[in-house]
Amino acid sequence: MKKIILIGLAIGLLLPVLLMAKVEYLSEEEYKKLSKKERLHYWETLENELAANQERKANALANQEKYSTRIEELNQELADLNNDYDVLHQEILDYLGVSVDDFAGIQSKIDYFNEKIDNWNQLSDKDLWKAKKSVQELIAEYNEYRQTNYAKVPDFQEQFSDLDNKISNLEMNLQAAKPKYYEDSYTVVRGDYLSKIAGYTFIYNDWKKWPIIYRANRDQIKDPNLIYPNQILKIPRGLPNTWKVYRGECLWRIASYPEVYNNAAKWPAIYRANKDQIKDPDLIYPDQIFDIPRD
Repeated sequence: MKKIILIGLAIGLLLPVLLMAKVEYLSEEEYKKLSKKERLHYWETLENELAANQERKANALANQEKYSTRIEELNQELADLNNDYDVLHQEILDYLGVSVDDFAGIQSKIDYFNEKIDNWNQLSDKDLWKAKKSVQELIAEYNEYRQTNYAKVPDFQEQFSDLDNKISNLEMNLQAAKPKYYEDSYTVVRGDYLSKIAGYTFIYNDWKKWPIIYRANRDQIKDPNLIYPNQILKIPRGLPNTWKVYRGECLWRIASYPEVYNNAAKWPAIYRANKDQIKDPDLIYPDQIFDIPRD
């Protein structure tokens, strides 16, 4: 009994597979070699295949009509949506005060920013830092343009999003290119004096550091109490790797400067690093340029 049930299950499972199996069409020579029983089976198979194809054709025609109707409905919905979009898009442009004629100018501005950024991204860190002022000016220009209504037009949001990322990366690259020591500049205005300048938050935020500014500008400041409007002063950032000797200086005094070692006892480090030009540590001369070793 179990064998019969299993055979029945096997037939039940195989029958749909057999019915769905692809018919292998015979050539005339192959057909002639069939027995009478095999020919009858072959024709039954063909008739079953024909019936199945007719059924599929009927279903396809029925579905075609149904889907054609649905396609027409969807096309109408799409047309309505496009019309609504056009109306809303025009309302947004009207609100922003931007016309379609302005699009070429907006695209031109986007291309301008992209070209500038791409050119700077090809520079070495050293060259990028040299171009710092121009880079910062472009970033400021972009941020200003980003606040205009032109940058709010929906058609350009993806491009502006890409530019936002590029500007952010450019700022990070510029920061990464910053050397350990460099010099900013500051233009003196009426009422300025060195301690006041040093106390500005964007300078040192500490008025006591005015001597750093003085020493960096001794070529143009003869008296630290006398500076003049429109003078352009160097503002040291970080710790220098070289030092130009001025009249009255000695190794221990140079070592005592906060921008050097802030410790007079470290003067031997300067002496050892510059033995090729210092024969006697008690004798150094103006305009000598010493290496300042850094750990």
